[in-house]
Amino acid sequence: MKLLRLPASVRMRLLAAFSVLMLAAAILALVGLLGLRGTDRALDNFRLRVFPDVSLSLELSQRTAAIAANAPYVAESTLPFQLQAEARSIRSRLAEVDKLAAAMPANSVLARDLRSLLVEVRANVEELIEVTRRDLFLQEDMREFVYRLDRLRDELPASRGAGLQPLLPDIALVSQIDNLRGLEQLRERIETQVRDAALVAATSPEVRRFVLAAVTGEGNVFAMRRQHFTLAERKSFLVIQSRTQAERLGDRVESYVNGLRSDIDTEAKAIDRAAYSAVVGIALITAACVLAAVMGMRAVQRSMRSLAGITQVMTRLASGDVEQSTPETARRDELGELARAFEVFRENAREIRRISNDLQEQSRLMETVFAHIDDGLSVFDRHGHLIAWNRQYGTLLRVPPQLLRSGATLEEIQAHLPERVGAGIGPPVRLDVLNSSRQHEDLRFDLHFPDGRLIGCRSNPMPGGGFVTLYSDLTERRDVESRLRQAQKMEVLGQLTSGVAHDFNNLLTAIIGNVYLLQISEQMSARDRRLAERVGKAADRGATLTARLLAFARRQNLTPQAVAIDALITDLADLMEYSVGSAIALQLDLAAGSQCVWVDKAQLENALLNLVINARDAMPDGGELRLATRVEAGSDAVRIDVSDTGQGMDESTLERIFEPFFTTKGLGSGLGLSIVYGFVMQSGGGISARSSVGRGTTFELSLPRAQPDAPAAATAQADAAPHVPPQRVLLVEDDADVRAAVCEMLDALGHETLVAKNANEALALLSQPVSLVISDVDLGGPVNGADLAREIALHHGGVPCILMSGVPYDVLSSRFSLGEPDLLLAKPFTSQQLEHCMRRALDAVAAQG
Repeated sequence: MKLLRLPASVRMRLLAAFSVLMLAAAILALVGLLGLRGTDRALDNFRLRVFPDVSLSLELSQRTAAIAANAPYVAESTLPFQLQAEARSIRSRLAEVDKLAAAMPANSVLARDLRSLLVEVRANVEELIEVTRRDLFLQEDMREFVYRLDRLRDELPASRGAGLQPLLPDIALVSQIDNLRGLEQLRERIETQVRDAALVAATSPEVRRFVLAAVTGEGNVFAMRRQHFTLAERKSFLVIQSRTQAERLGDRVESYVNGLRSDIDTEAKAIDRAAYSAVVGIALITAACVLAAVMGMRAVQRSMRSLAGITQVMTRLASGDVEQSTPETARRDELGELARAFEVFRENAREIRRISNDLQEQSRLMETVFAHIDDGLSVFDRHGHLIAWNRQYGTLLRVPPQLLRSGATLEEIQAHLPERVGAGIGPPVRLDVLNSSRQHEDLRFDLHFPDGRLIGCRSNPMPGGGFVTLYSDLTERRDVESRLRQAQKMEVLGQLTSGVAHDFNNLLTAIIGNVYLLQISEQMSARDRRLAERVGKAADRGATLTARLLAFARRQNLTPQAVAIDALITDLADLMEYSVGSAIALQLDLAAGSQCVWVDKAQLENALLNLVINARDAMPDGGELRLATRVEAGSDAVRIDVSDTGQGMDESTLERIFEPFFTTKGLGSGLGLSIVYGFVMQSGGGISARSSVGRGTTFELSLPRAQPDAPAAATAQADAAPHVPPQRVLLVEDDADVRAAVCEMLDALGHETLVAKNANEALALLSQPVSLVISDVDLGGPVNGADLAREIALHHGGVPCILMSGVPYDVLSSRFSLGEPDLLLAKPFTSQQLEHCMRRALDAVAAQG
């Protein structure tokens, strides 16, 4: 018999021994696992026998709890069909519970207990349904009674209020009382009056019959309400009883389930202990086999580990992995020398890889920045040939794509750019003059394109020759800076004009008041009366100028209203034709229809006339003036275009036309377009202009559309000032001239006037009877007119207070915390405006009291 020949390799022998040991361990483990599976199967059989009972019991408990949870919905049903739906739902749940109870073993103690409990639950639910049904019918009877009561009250005439008819509202309260004590109190009060023979005799027959039937008849309303309280209490009891029955059933099921769980846990622990012992034994045997195999393998690994490790590292290096450390470099034999030589080679390869990775990362970063920056970038060599560029370079400069190629010359590309550029603060220079300087010095210059775009260029030379240039779009930045400078100028000048307008309005108030007194004087000669009228007209022009200054400063008190823009321009056509003269043809292209804008009508008329007069001055030899309107699509604005065929303006003039005091006319003030600009912006709109020399100018106004329910502009002048009976008026004004003028104006109107210079004097004079207070807002002291008005409202509520000021309301509101401007009289004012305001103040007090 031949012996089996073992492998010559020690490694193979150990592997064979290891395989035998592993096979034996696997067989042992298989036997143990089969035993454990048998144990688990027995345990599963036990659980399959017991768990269905547990699951059935728990499901039964949940269904019963659902019945208890559904009981309140039955009790809270307010309509018969809702009760029927809830009754069907809860009865279906009862049927499911009965089915589950029938599925339980008949000899089970739990089954017997459950059957008795379920009988009680069913009886309780049926009674709850019946009680709720009776309560719904009772509520329906009550609603029918209330309906008949309301019809009786509506049919009776208001004059028939004798006898028992006043009891009808009390009887209607019966259906709203929610407690028995209040019901009895109401019943006693009504029955007392019903027993009064005199009241009964004075009652109409239909009311008497209804009241007696409702109070003392069979099934009267009090009996129905008491029965409702009784049924409500019974429903609450049945709902609570349903919850109690569900809790009893849950407790019984929980007790039963806990007993089953205890039995399961006891048997499972016994089986687990047996299985654990078997597993431990098998694990120990398996560990012994594995240990023997490991010890056999270590014998061959000692002699082969060094060579295998070096071979593995060399193989990984060949595949590109240079991060593995070299083993066995400390050995003193040939393997050690091989390992040390390989270590030097590996370090060199690692350094080369690191340098290559750094270069690739920098290259990717530069490519990403180069391709995705918002600015354009170009690189030209020392001979002026394009060698690199990004997408934005061609986009910003609008260079045809076919020209952007490697090797394209600088001259070919610059043929599509402006010939002259702006370099610093000096005069423009030719672009080709800068090309030679770009090779050896840093340059900054701007490209001004005919379409208005502004491209900033920063050119820097490269060390090896050539230059790189960065191109930035500065158009939006230039526009923003221009608008900011314009807004700053308007704000500074607005503050100045607002202060001047305030002082000027005080002067105009005194002038207009004294002119009024002169005009009503019977001792004036005809010449003096003409002079007074001339002064009055001059004062009116001053008031108009002040209003324009405030509009320019955006601080004018505008009165926006819905204005039909086409109708307004049509009404102004005659005045426009007269203003421009016969040499200029006026054309109207009105397409806004009935669309209205939300603006101050008078200021819009002034703005349009201002633009028309400017157009006339731009056409000294005649021409064509065109006004067009249209509704801008996709926006809530109406567009107005005012176009002329006049001289036009260059770009530098066009940029400054809205600046205050800028004018191209010899005698112009420079405020016309500034005032138009201020009015349009204050109205929430926008204004712009287009012009070219010799081709005319077009102003484009965009105004907000009015809402459909906005108040329309008045079409007629206000009525004459209403007559105000003589009043005792307290006048509070710190300016002596204004105080004297207003005082005499009040005297001329027939009023008695008390005068105070400040708030303290006014409060002292209020100890006397006063019908009305007229006070300036800014009294020049610690207590202003707004504070005085609040003090009067607090301690003298019956005395109205009119505030007057030459400052716009928005400034007063922020500076003096002024409230609604209903009783604010703007300076300067006429006697008619004064009487109108006095009438409104007195009418407001009369309406409150």
